[in-house]
Amino acid sequence: MINVAFIIDVIESPTAGTEKQLVTLIKGLDRSVFNPYLCALRRSAWLEDEFDLCPVHFLDAGSFKNPKTYLDILRFSRFLKSNKIDILQTHFRDSNIIGILAAKLAGTKTVISTRRNQGYWHTSLDRAILRLINGWVDCFIANSVSTKSWAERAEGIPAKKISVIHNGMDLEPFRVARSFRNAVRVELGIKDTDPVAGIVANLRAVKGLDIFLMAAAKVKKSLPEARFLIIGEGPERKNLQKLSSGLGLDKSVLFLGRRQDIPRLLGAFDAGVLTSHSESFSNAVVEYLAAGLPVVCTDVGGCREAVEDGVNGFVVRPGDHVRLAEGLLKVLAGGASGAMGAKSMSKAETLFSLPMMMKNYEEFYMTVSGHVKEVAKERVAYS
Repeated sequence: MINVAFIIDVIESPTAGTEKQLVTLIKGLDRSVFNPYLCALRRSAWLEDEFDLCPVHFLDAGSFKNPKTYLDILRFSRFLKSNKIDILQTHFRDSNIIGILAAKLAGTKTVISTRRNQGYWHTSLDRAILRLINGWVDCFIANSVSTKSWAERAEGIPAKKISVIHNGMDLEPFRVARSFRNAVRVELGIKDTDPVAGIVANLRAVKGLDIFLMAAAKVKKSLPEARFLIIGEGPERKNLQKLSSGLGLDKSVLFLGRRQDIPRLLGAFDAGVLTSHSESFSNAVVEYLAAGLPVVCTDVGGCREAVEDGVNGFVVRPGDHVRLAEGLLKVLAGGASGAMGAKSMSKAETLFSLPMMMKNYEEFYMTVSGHVKEVAKERVAYS
């Protein structure tokens, strides 16, 4: 049995990108081989009341300016040692620092540090600290080839120490998205013939929703009947609603807020959009692909690994609302959305399915922990 501990700052809900992927990974691990633990620096109502996939260990750690945090690191090192953790996998900045230091003290056999963003939030001090402690990391996992290249450049991590495992998800709910098209459009007051472009994103500045709205205004000049859906919530909502009104889009844009029925809503789309200024690998893009949608996105993170320009969508420079609008018009008015959508679905099946992701992670864990032969014997016996 391989004991794997995952440490993350907190999980408020299982819908955000990294949090969703981690919960999916824990849920899918083969329990005949892997014994997972989830470790969180801070508590949340969701973790305490709803999470039940594996044991949870709370560090209750705070600021690095508080001396208690360093006692928390010592206590966590004892946790790792007493539970005979074979692999510790870290996520986010604070968990990276605390997890790596604790694993070093505990003598944990294998430390994996994930790279699921491209340093958009990092200060120069953050980068300096990461470079310092990266020497205590055995291997790294990036969720896109683009992020692997970024980590090599920005942090000086040797390429041979970074493996790429793309995000994966259960594609089945998205395969049937189109069957909800009519029902969702009726609910939203959208005609069956209206072209619809939509975006699923947290309403934060880094997601570039203002670019989406400016592109929508240009599209509307050529396609007055076009509608634009924004699914998500966040601190930029009021600013975006004000911009939408200023652009004359009040009757064309619907802000749907945070929703739990994303696959169903995607059935009403004709195109999925991503306008981020920075990403590592977008779960939303994979969801668009799985729903059979052409994707018009900015050239950030691993987008080009999912979207082939002119094949299953269009890739444009970040911040370029003019090119974004052109891409949307080609999809919405160009008559190629069906063929592009079919290629999107094929791409999702080939690269981003949940079984593919689980296979890649499990094989990686067995290899880095030195348990390949042992696990092979256990699986034969178990079967």
